[in-house]
Amino acid sequence: MAHPLTHIAAPARESAPLAAARSRRLLAGTAAAVLLTAAGAAHGSYFAGSWGWLTVACAWAALLALVADADVALPRLGGWTLAAWAAVAAWTLVTVAWSVDVTQTVLEVQRTLVYVAAFAAAVLLARRTPAALIAGTLAAIAALCTYALATRLVPDRFGVVDAISGYRLSEPIGYWNALALVAGMGALLGLGLAARSATATGRMLAAAPLPLLFTALYFTFSRGGWAATIGGVLLALLVDRRRLQLLATAAVLAPWSALAVYLASDSHALTTTGTPLVQQAHQGHRLLLPLLGLAVASALAAGGLALLEPQVAIPTRPAEAMLVAAIAAAALVGFATYGSPWHLADRAWHSFESQPLTTGPNLNSRLFHLSSSGRVAQWKVAWKEATLHPVLGSGAGTYELYWDRYRTTGGKVRDVHNRYLETLAEQGPIGLALLVLAFGLPLVALFRRRDEPLAAAIGGAAFAYLLHSAVDWDWEIASVTLIFVACSAALVAGDPRPLVLGRRARVAGAVLAAAAGGAGLFAIAMQTTLSRIDGSPAHAAREAARAADIQPWSTEPWRRLAAVDASARRFGAAQTALRRALAKDPGDWSLWFALAQDSDGRQRAQAMSRVAKLNPLSPELAQFRQTLVSLSGIEGAK
Repeated sequence: MAHPLTHIAAPARESAPLAAARSRRLLAGTAAAVLLTAAGAAHGSYFAGSWGWLTVACAWAALLALVADADVALPRLGGWTLAAWAAVAAWTLVTVAWSVDVTQTVLEVQRTLVYVAAFAAAVLLARRTPAALIAGTLAAIAALCTYALATRLVPDRFGVVDAISGYRLSEPIGYWNALALVAGMGALLGLGLAARSATATGRMLAAAPLPLLFTALYFTFSRGGWAATIGGVLLALLVDRRRLQLLATAAVLAPWSALAVYLASDSHALTTTGTPLVQQAHQGHRLLLPLLGLAVASALAAGGLALLEPQVAIPTRPAEAMLVAAIAAAALVGFATYGSPWHLADRAWHSFESQPLTTGPNLNSRLFHLSSSGRVAQWKVAWKEATLHPVLGSGAGTYELYWDRYRTTGGKVRDVHNRYLETLAEQGPIGLALLVLAFGLPLVALFRRRDEPLAAAIGGAAFAYLLHSAVDWDWEIASVTLIFVACSAALVAGDPRPLVLGRRARVAGAVLAAAAGGAGLFAIAMQTTLSRIDGSPAHAAREAARAADIQPWSTEPWRRLAAVDASARRFGAAQTALRRALAKDPGDWSLWFALAQDSDGRQRAQAMSRVAKLNPLSPELAQFRQTLVSLSGIEGAK
């Protein structure tokens, strides 16, 4: 049986209902583009200062949809997914009751609430316009990755010096692996829209950023980003009913992105650490115009394909049989050359669990190593945390305490490079089950909707996030998880028999949206009062008292007050503030360390002893001891 490569036709004319639908699509796409771009630009919304604003914006959007839309309906699977997200947030809040670090657990509640509000807004606004939501998401990703490329190609104007990244592309998200995932998810969404948009113009606009996205992905030098992207592509091809058309589109567009990556890899100054800025700028400027030209070529190729497709038909079964045969032949050649699958898997695992990789200044070589970069050590500590609290977990956001206490290697780690294992350790089997439910229900929708044009590409992007979350801390970077939330909402939004919300249900939903918005405002107030703890000790003391009234469970007001008092050499007052913080969290080694720095004699010795128990490998403690020895030697010499 043969079928045309294309199967989507644009409407011939626009009636009043179509005009209303177009306005709704424009609103959903614009809202997604603006929110995701703002979230990514704010350091990926990793820091708590952005969560309240995101929650308020998403809750307001959900409330607007519930109140202003005359016909409010919720996809049935979307309702279940929203309930799962709400359950994740509720369980995170419940863990406050037994958390070993209430300050961090409350912050985790605020971060999770962002995702709940965002999913609610997305599924309500995109119920009729999932494609517009995805188009807006792609626009945001393209904007973020274009800025990221500007920091590399025009470093004399947009360059960002970040010693931690090691010259790996990371801005504006702030983390190279997260930026790689964003670019990879964007590439999958771009491929889907380039293959299945209703108009040739839409297909061209979707194809244009692909060379830029792949170049940004390359400059992150992220092995996990590439692996997750490939996994997403494979899933998309596996589930898509019209995989040949998707594969044909990929084949037409791939050369332009491949050439862009090749040019990037061949730019020595842009792939080598320690290169002078003058050389970076010279090669970056030279690469800029070819990349823009390849973006134009990719768009033209998509437009040409859109014109050609109606004239071409492919015999489906013979073509798929030939494709399977080619894949099997390639696999056999690979196994014959490099060894059996079991041998390759064994080699890959030994390489993965080896010590963190060390490469030379040429970052191109890093892409061909499988080292976990210390992830296995993190996983072992997380598993120990899980075994110490096997039923309920230790409380959301508490992993860092266990890493400091039980680690066998150096390095500061706040979150496990594995969302699923961290959830098990911090929130127990119940928390993990709820998270898997919230993550998995959109994939159920994917397999139900695999005949729909964009489902495979959206599902591939979501799957890339799920894969990458097993080896990194994408959950903590809100802008990245919000892209996954948008993909999830688009997948569950197409229920042909949605649940129409009656008046009571709409009122209840509006109340919950307003409550979420109120929680967002409370989060903003928390961060605002904390930011005011500075200046003179008297002013800082007043602001700390106000902040403590708003968040009585938190150690942060007193920690910040202690820092102000110590800088003013009011060590007695600093000790008092630290004691108040330690009364709320005696397991925080950093508070004990600050107390050791601000005290002397027996009190200092006791504080240092607590630090040694809570963080045995603390480099700060080792350096402080060395400083004390040096000072005592100087005093003795006098």
